[in-house]
This record gives sequence, structure tokens and C-alpha cells, in this order.
Amino acid sequence: MIGKRKEVWVGILFLLDLLFLSLSWVLSYWWRFHIHIVPITKGVPPFGAYAVLLVAVYITWLPVFHYARLGETSLVHRKRVVFLNVLKAVSLHLLLFVAVAYFFKEYKYSRVVLFYFVFFNLIFLYLERLLFMKIVKHYGKQVGESLLVVGAGDMGRQVVSYFRGRPELGLRVVGFLVKDKGDSAGGIEEIPILGTYEDLPEVVQGYQIKHVIFALSMEDQVYLGPLMEQIREELVDIHIVPDFLRFYILNASIEELEGIPIINVSSSPLYGWGRLEKRAMDIVVSAAALVILSPLMLVLGMAVKLNSEGPIFYRQERMGFDGKRFDILKFRSMYIDAERETGAIWARENDPRTTRVGAFMRRWNLDELPQLYNVLRGDMSLVGPRPERPVFIDKFKKDIPRYMLRHKVKTGITGWAQVNGYRGRTSLKRRIDYDLFYIENWSFWFDIKILILTLVKGFKNAY
Repeated sequence: MIGKRKEVWVGILFLLDLLFLSLSWVLSYWWRFHIHIVPITKGVPPFGAYAVLLVAVYITWLPVFHYARLGETSLVHRKRVVFLNVLKAVSLHLLLFVAVAYFFKEYKYSRVVLFYFVFFNLIFLYLERLLFMKIVKHYGKQVGESLLVVGAGDMGRQVVSYFRGRPELGLRVVGFLVKDKGDSAGGIEEIPILGTYEDLPEVVQGYQIKHVIFALSMEDQVYLGPLMEQIREELVDIHIVPDFLRFYILNASIEELEGIPIINVSSSPLYGWGRLEKRAMDIVVSAAALVILSPLMLVLGMAVKLNSEGPIFYRQERMGFDGKRFDILKFRSMYIDAERETGAIWARENDPRTTRVGAFMRRWNLDELPQLYNVLRGDMSLVGPRPERPVFIDKFKKDIPRYMLRHKVKTGITGWAQVNGYRGRTSLKRRIDYDLFYIENWSFWFDIKILILTLVKGFKNAY
């Protein structure tokens, strides 16, 4: 498997991390108690008291290495990204390490040693990764096994672009094969055209190809069987990349059911433990928020009632997870029958349909607070794409590709698009892009990040 090659590099990198963490810890002890930059007032402690803490150093680095994705960022060719991820990892590691070290009560450890430890870790782990990247890049170019790409369409070009940016996989693209001689004569992206499909056996033998990747378009899939038959006796690894570029891809994956491979082209990320984590957070946070904010919500309800005739709350049909419809709950911010003449339209700045209290609540998004009840009930989530009215969705799904994919997760009170300023009368296409990015990259910690950004930045473009 191609992916297994990367796991080897990541494993080597993790072991190197442990080596440099050990070096940093020993050097921090020596620097503190033998260089005497900071005066020593309580004597020099035995090294054994500090050496035993290496166990805590190793144990706490494992989850940090995984969470900070240091196995990924170490192979990115941008030094700034590498440094920021190392900084994040070292900071988190310090917190975990201090928490674990608390249980080693036999000795009171020096805070100066911890300061040196962080300093040396930043230097060693960052420089280690820069050197590691160069070694991996050299390996990929000079030692990597030869790879032939059959098919020079969009999928074939993506395959080449991917492998050229992933030297840790140990594969070196030597060329393309095309269907006709006139296709992309000369080469593509500095990769030569070595022949046509008919030349496959000769090219495999002549260039000593170790890996063949079939990246054929849907129209060329009829050639796949005959081409594979031509090289069935060759000692090459064969890989097939299905052409799904024309379809709407969301969380694509491959799973096996009793030997039957199934390709999931479009699916929700929220199944299994992820779904339980998200729901648990929704229940706990929404219940706590309703209790804490109940005095404020009582005052707002009274203000709505005193300001204009009509009910305190306003219910409106929205579409949520898997296209299910529900009634969203808000504090009423408009006059009764505000849309009688205009029909369903989006809110706008200085909207004449809003009451004075309604305008104030909208400015600070206080009219959204009752949606915490929708979250507690399970209609919505704290974080997700904002729910839209079905009357608008019928139009949007015709005009905007992939619009309906945003309903692969529960809608939310806040979301990635909202904290980035895409709310109200802003670019709908950009909003959908942010929503789909959220779904593709969902994690429990991504939700936490969005909630924190919502509290810090608030909503933008709300009226």
C-alpha cells in the first residue's frame, strides 16, 4: 500500500522526536545547574530525580504528536507552517507534562528547567524537521521507485501533482501514457509523454517501472481491462484511481464489507463516536447556556412584548440535517405580518420591518438565543451551516452547485462561514465554500475553535 510508506517516515520522525526531547531535558538540567546563569539557592539536585520524569515526557508527547499532526506538517515545504505547528505542539506538551509531573511529589522541580526545556524543544524539533524534510525530498527524487501514470486528463494531472508534493511516499513519476499520439504532445507539467496506451508493456519494461497508476477518465474506462491484461505477467504494482471529478465529492472514502469494496462519494462525517461527541456537547452547553442566560432572555421577552403587539417568540420553517424540516425559534424582531406584501425576502440593513427592540436584538444577535432550545431538542447543533428557509433553498440548489451537501450535517447557531464574516447579504457561493470546508474537516476541536471565535469576534454582517 502506498500509504504505508508514509507511516514508516512518520514512525521514524516520532522516534527522532523522543530522542531530541530526551536531549532537551538532559541539556535543560545541565544548563540550569552547571552553567549558573540563574543563581542556585537550594543546592544541586541529583540528576536521577529529573531522569525519572523522562517517562512523563514520552507519555505526554504521544497525544501531542497526534493532535498537532506533526507527522503531516513535517513534510510540508513551508518553514513558517512547520514552526507554528512545532510551537503549538511544544506549548501543549508543556501543559500536559506539568499536569503529569504533579504526581511525582518526591521532589520539587525547577521552573527554570521547564523554561529551558521549552526553549531547547523549539530549536531542536524545528531544526530536526527542516533537516528531515531535505532528507525525505532527496530520497523521493533520487531513490524513489519509478511510477507511470496511464491517463493524462484532469485526474492524471492531479495524481502527478500529488506525488510530486509527497516525496515521503518514495515514488518518482517518470511519465504519462496517453490514448492518442496527438494528446498533449511533448509533455505535461515537465513530465514527458512516453507513449500511448498500446505501448504500455514496452514502456514498463524499458523504463523498469515499479508502479503503474491508471487514472483514466470515465470515457476511457473501457480500456482498463485490456491494459491490465497486457501487464499481468509484469512485476509491477498496479493502482487504480477512479474518475469522480465530475461528481460532487464530500468526505469520499472506501470501505470493505465482507470483501466487497464500496466507494463512498458523498457522505456525512458525523457517524459513530463523532456524532455522539457533538451531540453530548450540544446538550451540555445548550442546557447550561439556557440556565445562565435565562434572566437576560426574560428581560428580552418582556421588552419584545412591551414594544409591539404580537407574540414574544417567532417560529419559522427551516431545513436541517438530511433535508428534514423544523421550526426554528427566535425572539420576534419584526412587526406582525411583516412579509404580507413583500413575501419571503432576506433581512437587510436598516430593515423597516423590524421593531426598535428587534433592531437592537439583531445588532447583537440576541434574537437568536431561543435557538438554544432547538439545539437541546436536537433540531440543530451549536456549530454547523446556518439553516435556511425552504423557499430559498428551492432556488439556491438550482443555481449553486453542491448547495444541498451542506445538509449532510446538522445546521447550527454559528458556523465557520459566520465567524469568517459570511452572513446576511454576503456572497452565497463563498458561504457555501466555507460550509463545505467545515464538513470536510470536521472535528470536535474544530467545533470548539468556532465557538471560541464566535465569543471573541461575534457575528459579522448581522442586521
